Amino acid sequence: MTRRLLAAASLCVPAMVVIASWWAWRDRLPTDLASHWSGAGPADGAMAASVLFSLYLAITGVSAGAGVAIALWSRISAGARRGGLFLFGLFGGMGAASWLLSAGLTMRAGDPYEVVLGPWFLLSLASAGYGLIPSLISPKPHIEATDVRGRFTLAARETGAWSQTITGNIFVWATIILVVLGGAIYVPMVIDGRIGGELFGMATMTAAVLLVASFIRLRVTADWRGLRVVSAVLRLPLKRIRMKNIDLLEAGELRPAEWGGWGYRIMPGRSALILRKGPGLIVTTRNQKQFAISLDDPETPAALLATLRDAARLPAAE
Repeated sequence: MTRRLLAAASLCVPAMVVIASWWAWRDRLPTDLASHWSGAGPADGAMAASVLFSLYLAITGVSAGAGVAIALWSRISAGARRGGLFLFGLFGGMGAASWLLSAGLTMRAGDPYEVVLGPWFLLSLASAGYGLIPSLISPKPHIEATDVRGRFTLAARETGAWSQTITGNIFVWATIILVVLGGAIYVPMVIDGRIGGELFGMATMTAAVLLVASFIRLRVTADWRGLRVVSAVLRLPLKRIRMKNIDLLEAGELRPAEWGGWGYRIMPGRSALILRKGPGLIVTTRNQKQFAISLDDPETPAALLATLRDAARLPAAE
């Protein structure tokens, strides 16, 4: 309970920062503050200081309230609580950072339309990491895992390998949506010759499309080296768990709500590739972290990895 209370208190800090800075700067704030940038150049949008303050106070305040409710809710699992605290901490941290940048840079420049974001953009991105603070303060989830019972019979010098290529339909649709969105935003700019100031945004969108597309086709391999997940599209390694780090293996039913939703989910102590509701492989490592992936026949790789893991530990046991 003490850690949950501390996590709840940390979520209130962004809102308190917004209020304290407003109180300290209230007599020096210009009437309008820079509120939007299309690139690294000067601001292209402004908003009344009182309205912008109310907006960011609402963002940080709602994030704090929702986070406190999650931190104190006793019926939610520890893993889901950590995920929720990270999400609301992310919104709170970015809200506070955006307010400080808009107000601080406008006071320094005088004119909101002369405010250049420049390298301060990195601070805005880094502020998303604030969600890690309440998430890590919150108690770790207690991992309840059992080892698969099935085993393969292998000769003394015999080994085995298993692989499966799977398609993530959710990533297909996500890639299509990103391509359509990027085309709608940047194609008119290219036609009009206005793309010069939007190269960073275009490069970011392209990188996002490639990243999401890399998950469309996945090759999952289980052998004496451990478990590997590789993008069959870009040939990039996405996940690797070495055999020496594997503790427990399970073939179970994966529910998106229990793993943070659909797609590639990363949470404190857990990560997953959830492509659908149904069967999947769950690997618990020796440092008490878990990875899950949707598979049609998870019993086979689970049994094979368990067999190879047991064989690898025999010399040490003897």
